[in-house]
Amino acid sequence: MLLCAVCNGIRMLDLVCPACSNAADDYGRVSDWNGPYAPYEPIVIEEEYAATQTEDVPVCRHSAYCSHCSHSFVVDVLME
Repeated sequence: MLLCAVCNGIRMLDLVCPACSNAADDYGRVSDWNGPYAPYEPIVIEEEYAATQTEDVPVCRHSAYCSHCSHSFVVDVLME
């Protein structure tokens, strides 16, 4: 069974903004922003994004935001 260690509170993300190199915040799964009930639906491995990886390693895509420069970006977290 695969799970995202970040979503399950096992570990934290230490994010650095690619635009200004300051600390950025994790805003949760990208799929949680898709609809009003998305955070309450079961976690599904995002196969379309895993297929773009060079290896068959499933990922959980997290949204990140830098409050210093207002830059938002996506981070792929490897499923364990």
